[in-house]
Amino acid sequence: MKSRPSLKAVTALLVGLASAATVQAAPVVTDWTYTLTAVWSDYQPSGVNISGDQKTLSWGSGSSGPSSLVITDPAADGTVITQISGDSPQPGSTAAGVTLTHNNRPITGTSLTSAVLTATLNLAAAAPADAALGGPGALPPLAYQILFTETPNTAGTCAAASPPGNPCNDIFVQQGGFLNQTLTYDDNEYFINIFPIAGGVLQTLSNAACAAAGAGNGCLGFTTIEGESNQLAFGFTISTERFIQQVPEPGVLALLGLGLAAGALAGRRRRV
Repeated sequence: MKSRPSLKAVTALLVGLASAATVQAAPVVTDWTYTLTAVWSDYQPSGVNISGDQKTLSWGSGSSGPSSLVITDPAADGTVITQISGDSPQPGSTAAGVTLTHNNRPITGTSLTSAVLTATLNLAAAAPADAALGGPGALPPLAYQILFTETPNTAGTCAAASPPGNPCNDIFVQQGGFLNQTLTYDDNEYFINIFPIAGGVLQTLSNAACAAAGAGNGCLGFTTIEGESNQLAFGFTISTERFIQQVPEPGVLALLGLGLAAGALAGRRRRV
């Protein structure tokens, strides 16, 4: 007869604990505002020039001027929504990131061989109203490392495929895999996933192109056309699950790039 009150007490305790756990669970941030800035933090060799704002590396000389590699930050006060899944990026969920422009000129003299771009993302939670708004602020900087090869402009000697009648494409190699960052904010975990979304095609380069850049077989990179200004634009997503664990195969890279480009062009879609 005495067991019934005890059972009720235990039941009440369990319900209370469950209610407390529900109350304590922090709401997921669905909307963010951000700023993103990047600079060249390192480069080789010493004969390469860097601008006062650390946005431009330039090298060599020629009739059309030096070659250069220029960082363009996205517009200030961008917005991005959280993707509540680990699926591929959905339309409207990709935010604008840094753009690299390689002004590829026929030159002589010192040439860039490697560089490190350091980017800092500053996030502020904007919605929903019951989330912890305002933070987290500046995230730890990310370093994007590249190897670069200024190829000889002599037909028949090209390590990378080049347009007919055009001297050899120059070669970029991305060292390491994709740039991903984990953020823990108000007891929730978010994954920041960074990808190229437009311009040069990031792909597995030929063994000859990898070797020319001083990298091993199967390296990931892109090439740029002589005499042109070639761009590589990056975007990023924020998701509640990591959807890229490793560098995909070239075919997957191409599809992913198309999907991200479509997402960047689609209108911003709010989650209810």
